[in-house]
Amino acid sequence: MKLVKGADIRELTQKDYRWNFIVNCIDNAFFSVGMTFGSVFTLFPVFAKNLGASNVELGLISAITNLGWGIPAIWGAKYAERSAKKLNLVLKVTMLERIPYLFVAIISLYLVGFSTKLSLYLSISMMGVAVFAMGFLGPPWMSMIEKVIEPRRRGTYFAMGSGLGAILGVGGSLIAKNLLASHPFPKNFAYVFFVGFIFFMLSLLFLALTREVPDQRVYDDEPVINYMRKMRSVFTDKNFRNFLIERIISSFMFSSSGFITVYLLKKLSLPDDLAALFTAVVLSSQGLSSFLFGPLGDKMGHKLNLFMSKVFYVSAIVTALLSKNVFQAYIVYGFMGIVNTTGNVGSMAITLDLTSGKRKELYMGSLYFLTAPFSFIAPLICGKMIDAFGYSVPFLTTSVIGIFNLFYLLKFIVDPRMKKAAQD
Repeated sequence: MKLVKGADIRELTQKDYRWNFIVNCIDNAFFSVGMTFGSVFTLFPVFAKNLGASNVELGLISAITNLGWGIPAIWGAKYAERSAKKLNLVLKVTMLERIPYLFVAIISLYLVGFSTKLSLYLSISMMGVAVFAMGFLGPPWMSMIEKVIEPRRRGTYFAMGSGLGAILGVGGSLIAKNLLASHPFPKNFAYVFFVGFIFFMLSLLFLALTREVPDQRVYDDEPVINYMRKMRSVFTDKNFRNFLIERIISSFMFSSSGFITVYLLKKLSLPDDLAALFTAVVLSSQGLSSFLFGPLGDKMGHKLNLFMSKVFYVSAIVTALLSKNVFQAYIVYGFMGIVNTTGNVGSMAITLDLTSGKRKELYMGSLYFLTAPFSFIAPLICGKMIDAFGYSVPFLTTSVIGIFNLFYLLKFIVDPRMKKAAQD
């Protein structure tokens, strides 16, 4: 570790915190809308299915997504520890998570007519670039948020950004539905991905407005293999080790999520453009629930949010299996919106709570890196099970895993926020 020459010794003021809360909520909101137009859980799997993707290839989309969010994180953590201002590192890399959506739009317009198979794999590759960039930026962005957002408002921040993005995303989903219904394939998806890219660029403008004070000390550079060896120190933290195991179990629970839309469209004989309405239902539910569960987690601990995410995911899977009409399908996506809120807000907020005062970049990089192989293989296994047994067996299997995960969470994870409140 070394001192940063000429580092600003001032601290953020309450005015700075309020400013950061606003601009980062707007950034988060626009980014969430962009993800709506390129959702790997609803629209993109339907796009891939139209290109002839098999169940294994649909599983590959989820697998690459999960792998991309995890494996590069250890490199992102290493570079974040060397960066006094995390924002500078984020801004250098962030175009790699945004511009692939423009390329997928171009592929849809000009390459699909030439070769659907080539278009499929190039599009999946572009999604891979985007999510690998997101994975790399996970630790530096989270480290930045830990610095620029007041600790007592972190859950509220994650929820507000998600909630605003969801509310805007409802309108975006209706736009997507109109684009999908009023234009022939593949032009309809090209327009959808292009609009998503526009929202990603809008979010970038507000991200760049973040006010961050440089760290006084940064870690020395070292070979990545040496840095990875230091992950062993993370396992001496029993509570964080148990949280890591809980995340691994969750990856198998969520392995069926990428198949829900394709399953319901096929089961209920629904048109593809209804996937956009499903997205709108998800976002409406996510937006409304965000304003409840974010502040609630700040008050009662974000272990509660993780608990609720599992309850609602199991409920969504069971409802999907029992659904006989489109109204019941909407209930599934209503549940999934709450899953998004409680799962995302809970996991991010409790991660910051668990790593507060510790070598947070190493902790976060280790978490994402070590869960990635399981997140990668889980949807591939689920896809294979669907090919072998149909949808019911793997869906019920992931529900059972979810119930087991509930009990593991309750018994082995100590919420640091509630522990601190009890000590005070």
